[in-house]
Amino acid sequence: ATLVYSYPSELDNVESEKVKVDDNDPSSVIEHVKRLIRTLRPDCALTNLLLELWDLAPKTIPNDPIKFPFKTYNPIQRRMMRDIDPMSIKSWSSSRVVLLGDAAHAMSPILGLGANNAIQDADKLSQALLKYTDDNISFIEEYEKEMLKRTSADVLKSRNVTFKTSTPLGPFGVIIRDNILKVINVMINFYSFADNLIFKN
Repeated sequence: ATLVYSYPSELDNVESEKVKVDDNDPSSVIEHVKRLIRTLRPDCALTNLLLELWDLAPKTIPNDPIKFPFKTYNPIQRRMMRDIDPMSIKSWSSSRVVLLGDAAHAMSPILGLGANNAIQDADKLSQALLKYTDDNISFIEEYEKEMLKRTSADVLKSRNVTFKTSTPLGPFGVIIRDNILKVINVMINFYSFADNLIFKN
């Protein structure tokens, strides 16, 4: 499983004046993230759930092979999210090497579309491989065209949402956002109450 919390990198500069974060110490990074969650999010049940989730992350680099049998464990660190304009990458020529998933169309984890697209890629590629012959690899080109057509919109959508969510709101924006979330919460509770009342009668 991967645990990610995305926030504007400018906030690291503000925090560094008050708190030093040691990127080689997972507990230091976790506490930093929890501070940011408390600062950036409204005080609500979902915020508390996020904080509890981060409390479950290992605060030391695990060395117990029974509790943590995963050889691919990566300590929690701050990593700069870098943007690459999708239109700046030249298309590759089809060959016997095939890409799928993030290798072909990396996207931000914010919409949860990366794994879905990788599974679809694997499904389409396995179907395409049924057409394989030594002298015919045109099916790879067909697979790549279908894959790029299917995933391009998700790459751009994910990129746009990441830009929107990582742009600081400012004090006025935070007040508006928090009040909108409170109104939504009241409406959800009202509809739930009304729904129960109707079905009970």
